[in-house]
Amino acid sequence: MAEPICHIALPSGMQASILPFGAVLHSLRVPDRNGQLSEVMMGLAKPSDHRRTRSFRGVTVGRFANRIARARFALDGQSFELSANEGATCLHGGAEGFDRREWQILDQRAHSVTLALHSPDGDQGFPGDLDVEAEFSLSEPGTLTLSYRARVSRPCPVSITSHGFFNLAGRGPVNDHLLCINAAKYLPVDGVNLPLGAPQPVAGTVIDYRAPRPILREGDPGVDHCFCLNAQNDQPAATLYDPMSGREMRLSTNQPGSQLYTVDTPSGDLPAHHALCLEPQAWPDAPNRPDFPDAILRPGDTYHHQTQLTFTTRSK
Repeated sequence: MAEPICHIALPSGMQASILPFGAVLHSLRVPDRNGQLSEVMMGLAKPSDHRRTRSFRGVTVGRFANRIARARFALDGQSFELSANEGATCLHGGAEGFDRREWQILDQRAHSVTLALHSPDGDQGFPGDLDVEAEFSLSEPGTLTLSYRARVSRPCPVSITSHGFFNLAGRGPVNDHLLCINAAKYLPVDGVNLPLGAPQPVAGTVIDYRAPRPILREGDPGVDHCFCLNAQNDQPAATLYDPMSGREMRLSTNQPGSQLYTVDTPSGDLPAHHALCLEPQAWPDAPNRPDFPDAILRPGDTYHHQTQLTFTTRSK
């Protein structure tokens, strides 16, 4: 049986394909400076590949994106043991996170699709029932809006995001893409990619992206860090530009952080550094860090994550 796919498009040409399994942003096609429409998401070759392998390419991750140390946390006087799926760490919601689930199609229109998922109490160790909706919508001029809304029956850490693998050229290394991140601080990590402590300045480091610069210069180490976004609503959280195609992507979000991952190891048919991930989210290990922005959702409140990706082109 063919994998269900939801296609949405704009009259101006922008197109996206979403898979209900894993709420995957499988394809995103946008014009280059010559008006040529081509792929900017480095997804798996076939939609059905997501069932056979867990790659995180384009998927929706939850209940909690990124890492929770020792796969445990304490909340309101009670301790919770989670699914440990990266050594002793809970990564992207555990072994059977939201990317491994069948989402239901609630609504599909020419420009948008809305999916829904029910996560029961105790799912991967997380407390309470959680109901989440994911909306993918296109609007002019060249904007994809990703919106996640969730409610819980018991207090629970919640951080849901889309794990897109981007290459604005559509092929080849992304080292020469120019990246700007609106963040003066980042979270240094230990040997298992967990935050070492308080945020530190990016100034004087090789990951200072406050002004546009190549993602990786020769000799730079790969990047897998959370950047602590500046709270400036009039500025994009990040801007990515590919000089070859002329495509520019501006990322705006209401989330306090964004993980930058430069895909430092090959992933199936994707060579190292042929894509990068920008993942708006709560700060990693926030459930164990009272000094980090609060990531606990409580009954009666609604979690709302919104990210906009706006694509334009520049002339040479």
